[in-house]
Amino acid sequence: MLELLLHSSMLSPLVAVIVASIVSSIVGSFTVLRGLSTLSAAITHSSFAGASIAVICGANPLLGALAMSLGFSGITAYVSQGNERKADVIIGMIFGFSTALAVLFLSIARTYTATAWSFIVGDVLGVSLIDLCTLIIVATVTLCIVALLYDEFKFITFDIEAAEAMGLRTSLYHYLMVALIALFSVVAIKVVGIILAIVLLIAPAAAAYEFSHNLEKMLLLSILIALVSGVTGFILSIFFNVATSALIGIMTSTAYLLSLLASPKRRKCKEFIKFRRRVVKEL
Repeated sequence: MLELLLHSSMLSPLVAVIVASIVSSIVGSFTVLRGLSTLSAAITHSSFAGASIAVICGANPLLGALAMSLGFSGITAYVSQGNERKADVIIGMIFGFSTALAVLFLSIARTYTATAWSFIVGDVLGVSLIDLCTLIIVATVTLCIVALLYDEFKFITFDIEAAEAMGLRTSLYHYLMVALIALFSVVAIKVVGIILAIVLLIAPAAAAYEFSHNLEKMLLLSILIALVSGVTGFILSIFFNVATSALIGIMTSTAYLLSLLASPKRRKCKEFIKFRRRVVKEL
């Protein structure tokens, strides 16, 4: 088993899992705190259409996914900004339109059905050197954007009204944050596929939130949870010879469920409720 994991053919998939885990935890933290989970689901699903079209046209599917997800993220950010009702409409439209577009192109060229299926469920063991280089480049761009604009992202995440009052261009940073979700979808498409991408994006960050009281601690915990879940899922999938994306999804989801049970925030909340009820009865 150890020899198999140390084999050169396993290096690229393992690196891909690590890269996806780091990107998902960082982007996911801002996504969770800003309440963009549903929005991110629509954007990540739109990348499926881009990847399908790219395959049929003979282009790199990851680049096709990037182009389509960035395009839809721009539309979504424009329509949804400051209007939650319109956000629901555009999210529903993106889900339906991107799926219909993917089905249309795949029906034209049925020979690519197997390739399309790999986009849906992920195919990390089939990551090529070109795919890995693309993932690393996209991940590097994503992390550089977060590092350069960290203070601005943090400001609009916790107090967007104060940021606007200070003259910060909140709309620009909103667009960039939504674009980060689009970049993440490209990183996730080969590792866990479109269906489980949203789990990889949300679960580690949501689990870290239960134990954090500041963004920095949340980011570190999210990275740790994502790495442990991703690498553990990868190793177990090799050992049991089952779908890697499925086990990674199960591990990250389990981490979140366990965090709910052990959350100190929820315990304190329950204690406060009991204390308030006791005080009310005494009065």
